[in-house]
Amino acid sequence: MYLHSDDSTPTREVDRLNVRDNLKMAITDAESNRGNVLLRAAGKGLKQGKEMASKTAEVVGEATAKYTDEAWKASEKYMELAMQHWRQKMGSEFNLNRLTGSSDKAGNAAAATDRFTARPQDRPIVLRKRRQRIRTTLNWQLFYYMFERDHEKPDLIWNLKTRQELQESLESEIRQFVQDRELGGGNLISWNFAEFTVDYKSLGDEIKIGDYFLRILLLEDRADNEESPINRSGEFFNDLYHRFLLTPKTEMKCLCLQAMAVVYGRHHQDIGPFNDTKYIVQMLERTTDRSERDRLLLFLNKLVLHRDNAQAFTRANGMRALVDLLPLAHLHTKRNVVNDQSTAIDTQAEGEKGEHREKEWYHTSADTGPISLSELSRLFEEKQISPRTKVWAQGMEGWKLLQQVPQLKWTLIAKGQAVMNESEMASLILDILNVVCRFYPSKDEDGAIIRPLPKVKQELSNQSHLPHLVQLLLTFEPVLVEKVATLLHVVLEDNPRLPTLYLTGYFFFVLMYMGSNVLPVGRFLAMAHSKQSFRSEDQERRTSAAANSILGQMLPDAMVAYLTNHGPEKFAEIFLGEFDTPEAIWNNEMRKFMIQKIAYHLADYTPRLKSNVRALYQVREPIQYECLGMLCNRIFRSLVLPHPARVPPFSGARAVL
Repeated sequence: MYLHSDDSTPTREVDRLNVRDNLKMAITDAESNRGNVLLRAAGKGLKQGKEMASKTAEVVGEATAKYTDEAWKASEKYMELAMQHWRQKMGSEFNLNRLTGSSDKAGNAAAATDRFTARPQDRPIVLRKRRQRIRTTLNWQLFYYMFERDHEKPDLIWNLKTRQELQESLESEIRQFVQDRELGGGNLISWNFAEFTVDYKSLGDEIKIGDYFLRILLLEDRADNEESPINRSGEFFNDLYHRFLLTPKTEMKCLCLQAMAVVYGRHHQDIGPFNDTKYIVQMLERTTDRSERDRLLLFLNKLVLHRDNAQAFTRANGMRALVDLLPLAHLHTKRNVVNDQSTAIDTQAEGEKGEHREKEWYHTSADTGPISLSELSRLFEEKQISPRTKVWAQGMEGWKLLQQVPQLKWTLIAKGQAVMNESEMASLILDILNVVCRFYPSKDEDGAIIRPLPKVKQELSNQSHLPHLVQLLLTFEPVLVEKVATLLHVVLEDNPRLPTLYLTGYFFFVLMYMGSNVLPVGRFLAMAHSKQSFRSEDQERRTSAAANSILGQMLPDAMVAYLTNHGPEKFAEIFLGEFDTPEAIWNNEMRKFMIQKIAYHLADYTPRLKSNVRALYQVREPIQYECLGMLCNRIFRSLVLPHPARVPPFSGARAVL
C-alpha cells in the first residue's frame, strides 16, 4: 500500500515525550540576549559553527559532484580506446576454431576447448554488460517510515506484535537457509522466496474477507467516516456475499450482511444491480432468527437505493413480506410516550396492563375458543400445540400454520437477540417503502396522471395492506406517525382508492395524536379530507366546507374551513396552539375533549391490537355529542357578537363524531 503511494515521507515528527532540548534553548537565549553570559557565548559559537559546517558541506558536495562527473567522462573515453584496440587486434572474423586449429567435428571441438581452457592467455576477452542505473518507482522511504508505526485500518493492522512475528519468521527462514547452504556441498543455493509466508497469529481472531478486516470496517462506518477505505468495491462485495452463502453460522451471516449493507450503501452506483434480491426476500420470509431478520432488513434498505433492485424487490413480493412485519410495532410497549395524552393515554395504559388478555385466537387442536395470546403462548410452551398447528384470528384471510403467522412466529418460535426493537424495525420498513414508491410517481413530467396505477402503489393501497399501515398511528410514536403520513401521501395521491380511506379509521386515529410534528399529517389531511365518499348518493348535497369534509364529524367548522382556505402549514400552527380569533377558535381544552371522545369511540378496539396485531377496525355510526358544539359556540359568540361583520363561514349547533 505504501510502496505504491505518491505521498512524501514526513520530515518532522511530533515530540510526544516533550524532551528538553538544551541546545535549542541556548540558541534561543543567545538570540534574545537572555540567560548566562557563558551560555550565550556558547550558543553563539554553536550557531556560527553550524552555519560554517553547512557551507563547508555544500562546497564539498559541489566539488565531489564535479570531480565524479569528470572521472566518469574520462573512464568512458579510455574504455572506448580499449575497445578500438581490441577490435583491431582480434579482427572481425575471430572465432574459436581458428585459434585452436580444429575441425567442425564434435570430438575435435571438445579437445580444442580443453586445450583452449588450459591456456588462459588464449581466452577471448568478453566484456560484461555495462551497469545501468535503474531508478525504482516504489516509495521505499514512505514504506520504512510507516513500517515503524502502528496502524489499525480496514485493510491494514500493523503493530508491535506483527513486527515481532515478522522478525521471528525472517530469522527462522535465514537459519534454515544457512543450514541448507552448508549442507549443499559447494553447490550454488538459491532462496525459495516465492513460498515464503508469515503466519501472523496475533491476527487469528480477526475476520478478514478479501483484503479487509470486518471489525474495523464496521467500526469506521459507525463513526460516520465519509471517506470510504474500499478500493475495489465490486470484488469485495462479491467476496462478502460468497462468504455469506457458504457459512453455516448465524453470527457470521449477520456480520457479512452488516458489511454488505455498508459496502453497497456507499458504492451502489459502482457495484450496480444485485441479481439475487429475490433470494434475500425469500431468506427474510424463511428465517426464524431475530438478528438475521434485522440484518436482512438493513441490507434491503441499502439494496433498494438502486432502481433495478427496487423493481426486483417488488416482483419478489417484498411488499407483502414487509407489511407483515409492520404490525409488530404494536407489541413494543417500552416506547417514549408523549406527555399530556389525557384520557387517550390513560386508556392505552390500562390496555397495556391487561395486554394479551383479549380473546382473539382459534386453533384446530380444540373446538373451543377464542383464547387469548397469553393462553396460546402457554399451550405452545406446554407443547399442546406445535408450529404445524393451524390458527386463525380476525384480520387473517384464512386458517394458517402457526409458523406462518408473523406475530406468532416472532413471539413464540423465534430465537436470537434482535438488533432493533419493534418500533425501530417499523421505522426502517417505512423508509424502504418510501424509497421504493418514489421510483414510481403517479404523474409524468407533463403532469399527466399515470394509468394504470404503478403496481407498488396498487399493492400498498389494497385492503390487505392499507389498514395495517394506518393502524401504526395508534402507536403514537412520533417517528412512525410522521413516516406513515408521508408514505400515505405518496401512495394515495391520484389513487382511485383514496375516497375509501375513511373506512380504515385513519381520520380518527390521526386526530388522537398529541405530538408536535403534525405538518406531514396536515399536508395529507389537506389532500384527502374533502375526497372521502362517506355520504350516500341520495343524501342532500351541502355547500359548506365542513359538510364536504370527513373532518366535519370531528372538528369545528371553522377549523375545517381554516385548513381549506389557508393550507396545511397554517392549520398545523393553529392545531398545536391556542387561538381565540373570529376566524378560528381552538385551544388545548377543545383538543383534549375531542381526543377523549375519540378514545371512547375506540375503547374496545385498541386493546385488541395487543393480542392480535392484525385486528381490523370496524366502521361504526357517527357519535353525536353536544358538549363540543356548545363550547365552541359559547367562545365564538363572546368574540364575534360585538362585530357581526366578522362572522366566519361556519355556524355549528352541534358537533358530530
